[in-house]
Amino acid sequence: MALLIVGLITYASIPSVHTTPVVNAQNLWVQNAFPVQAKSFAGQSKNITLFSGMNNELQINLTVSESNGVASAVRFELLGMNNSQSCSPSSRPPVVLIDQLVSNQSFNIPFSATGTYCFGFDNSSQTLKNIDISARVVGTTEQIIVARDGSANTAGLGLGAVGLVVALYGCSRKSIIPWE
Repeated sequence: MALLIVGLITYASIPSVHTTPVVNAQNLWVQNAFPVQAKSFAGQSKNITLFSGMNNELQINLTVSESNGVASAVRFELLGMNNSQSCSPSSRPPVVLIDQLVSNQSFNIPFSATGTYCFGFDNSSQTLKNIDISARVVGTTEQIIVARDGSANTAGLGLGAVGLVVALYGCSRKSIIPWE
């Protein structure tokens, strides 16, 4: 009987914790050959909505080339819009998240605020530039599940089963003492 009790207590008291990664992704902007004219600024405003309750990251891949396919570079700016829908350069710049010269670049930016952002490209050269862009929001988290399927749980269940068999065997073999 003790084996049965010890086995069942072992099975019930030792949890097995499983963590499963959960990933959500949403394409924000995917375009080949986005044109930026010579000596000009081109911008696109995009609404970025984050995944609630997740760690969010903006992933951007950029490849810049001239119209003949030769690799080139432009200044890339990622700007927080501050409730403005205009992506044109201003004397009072919004929040600057990225401002650098790029040719073939990838960015992974942790994000915590839903809103409108400007993807700006400043082409100061004399030639047209084409930009291949891929931008997406990725949210990650872990789902935690507590189960009773670990090796200690299996051993406890087995011990409980052995205890049950021994208890049943003992009850079936119990001798009857006659009262004389």
